Amino acid sequence: MDGQKKLIPMDAMPVTRQKTKFISVLMALFVFMYGWAVSFSWAGKYTDSAHGDKIFGVKRSALSAYGRGNCGHCHLQHGSIEGQAIGPNSQAIGPNSFGLFAPNYNTNVTESPYEASDNICFLCHGPSSYQSGGITNYDYSKTFGGSSFVTVNTIFDAFNLKNLYTNSSYHDLYDIYSFAKNQGWSFFKDKSNPCVACHNVHLAKLIKHNVQNAADYSAVSLPVSKNIGNRQEGHNTLWGDDTDERMSELYPSHYQAPFYYSSQSTYEPGGVSDYTGQKMPDYVTFCTACHNSTNEIYSTELGRYLRKIDWYTIMNDGDSAEVYSDKHGRNPASVIIYMKKPYVSTVGIGRDINFITSCTDCHEPHGSPNPFLLRSEVNGVIISQQINIDDNTIGYFCKACHKDDAALYGNSSLTNKWEGVHHIEYDAPYPRQHCKTCHDMGGGGMGGKPPIPCLKCHKHGYKDSLSGRICF
Repeated sequence: MDGQKKLIPMDAMPVTRQKTKFISVLMALFVFMYGWAVSFSWAGKYTDSAHGDKIFGVKRSALSAYGRGNCGHCHLQHGSIEGQAIGPNSQAIGPNSFGLFAPNYNTNVTESPYEASDNICFLCHGPSSYQSGGITNYDYSKTFGGSSFVTVNTIFDAFNLKNLYTNSSYHDLYDIYSFAKNQGWSFFKDKSNPCVACHNVHLAKLIKHNVQNAADYSAVSLPVSKNIGNRQEGHNTLWGDDTDERMSELYPSHYQAPFYYSSQSTYEPGGVSDYTGQKMPDYVTFCTACHNSTNEIYSTELGRYLRKIDWYTIMNDGDSAEVYSDKHGRNPASVIIYMKKPYVSTVGIGRDINFITSCTDCHEPHGSPNPFLLRSEVNGVIISQQINIDDNTIGYFCKACHKDDAALYGNSSLTNKWEGVHHIEYDAPYPRQHCKTCHDMGGGGMGGKPPIPCLKCHKHGYKDSLSGRICF
């Protein structure tokens, strides 16, 4: 063995500078590969999203060198690019929360009207869009209901409808921000944008280009965690993209989708042939994550707390009186109701009573020309009349699904008259006597008795003391 190098076992080899360097390189390579793999998995979700899509994704006009969907269209590493300020109006902007190119949300604005600069989302989802080619966002009534009545073209316009219509309504951003911040949701920070309470901007899909399969391209994420089967849904997942997150699965054989605009054979969302909600995201679970029978939600616009909504409680056979839960929810109808198509003698789900509804069957998510975010088109019918909360004009909305006297008796002069269902037809709740209990006597209306405001009785969580019935 003389003259030959002696082999030393690896575990007995002294730690040299070269070995240390080699180990460091291996560790760095491992960390890099791990980080790359993790970032790639998240990038995969982002590149499938509306903002990361290579065809429709984010691309600010001011950043022509960046590819569509590039993170740099929303986020800046140093507050500028090559020393050039690229914020709103080309002003030097300094550091913003989450590295955004503009201030995220202006918490000093508590009510509409909004300026585009009040919310970074409005800078692209507004009429003066930073997005190359602009972005068109119609309301739910047009996008999924097919309405020909166009009220808005952008999300910014939807939130500012109160400036155009007397009795319009909107989801107040400051109220959303205040509520979300107080819930202790881990994803919602003091500097978060209220829009992220409903949307995960890195996951939300581009529904409007895939209307026929709207549930496969959800734009919303649950703000609270919920176990569905063996998985957990929440802010870091899309809601409505899986088959067990559809209206058809919420309460099987009880959901009937409304008609698509001007159709008697196709249904929402988007004029599909399916009428059971297999393509409709379960918006009830989504909306009642906040709007439920527990949460106290204050409305700055109304100056009061919103009415609580009990969508889930089911009245038992042994109940002596109706429980305070919505008849548009799972609580079954206990009296005769008079419905229009497709809710009368439905062939598919085989029932003409005890339907459930999706929140979006009646309500817009962002803003509406009507009070209470009521849609401008429902069940295939345009609601062209102005709706007020202090009279019976909301009946024009209700008669899209329910039969008024004109539908019951075939007399168009009785449009938006409701004497039949209240006083005449089988199981009507109020006998035609003691009229002054509800009506002021005088001219107008059938029998000389003017109608009373519908919202006196017909609203979420209301139980009529005279009939003992749930009225909504």
